[in-house]
Amino acid sequence: MVQSRFNPAVLNFLESAATASKPAARTPAVGEPLRPIPADMSALTPPESFDRETLSDKIDGKAELYLSAGVIRLDCQRLALAGQPDLWIEVFIYDMGSPQNAFAVFSTQRRADAVLLDIGGFSYRAGNALFIAHGPYYLELIAAANEDSLIATMTELAESFVRSQPVAAGPIGERDLFPKNGLIEASITLIPADAFGVSDLDRVFTATYTLGATEMTAFLSRRATPQAAAERVRSYTEFLTSYGGQIAARDEPVPGAVVIAILDAYEVAFHQGFFFAGVHEAPDKEQAVALARELDAKLKEVPNARP
Repeated sequence: MVQSRFNPAVLNFLESAATASKPAARTPAVGEPLRPIPADMSALTPPESFDRETLSDKIDGKAELYLSAGVIRLDCQRLALAGQPDLWIEVFIYDMGSPQNAFAVFSTQRRADAVLLDIGGFSYRAGNALFIAHGPYYLELIAAANEDSLIATMTELAESFVRSQPVAAGPIGERDLFPKNGLIEASITLIPADAFGVSDLDRVFTATYTLGATEMTAFLSRRATPQAAAERVRSYTEFLTSYGGQIAARDEPVPGAVVIAILDAYEVAFHQGFFFAGVHEAPDKEQAVALARELDAKLKEVPNARP
């Protein structure tokens, strides 16, 4: 009977241990960088926070992209110009965990009507919305209307966030590995998962090139080992041929490369050290091979790119 009755001191210890083992609730990050709220604004909603498990509650239909890119947390809040509740701005701050992850969602969702800005690492405005990748953070600020007062306030909020969240400066190195001739700089994108429809092909950087009237895409992806990069060439070739692709050439433009003709276009896949790389959807074989050769030469300059 005595054994069945825990000593109160033991119960207190167990309760304290259980409480200590639970992670402390984080204050919504959006509440900190936007504090104090600008004098000409007021909060329409309290700060909201979502993690990987609940993200779809807020952005149903888009959550998969963020999840595949490694999102940790979303904090958001709607603010309005003081005394004008119809003139509001909703702020979304995604903690993506790393600059690469933040750039992935920023670049993948880049709008065609983007007007480049100089806020944080990467930024642009499109209509009534502003988008920023700043270190591990990805921000979306969406205004109720495309009005000058809202756009100016939205810009101030973004600049305030960047000032309040200093991050270590450091470029995303893969962006500099694309040859410059014919490159559309603003087109560089990081696809976090399922690149080119391949379910297990992740972390692929792409860039659009225009050479005369020809447009094509170069790509590169650093893999864990040179062997993994070589295996990716084999599996990608197998994927394309399973959908009707025909091998048009081997060892061109570099040893180990494969050129595949598929759907009136050409694909080139090769490996250089740790990198799986190539050209995607090129209408002209010779131009595809030429671009692949330039990309290969660029990758050879990278320290540790070769085994």
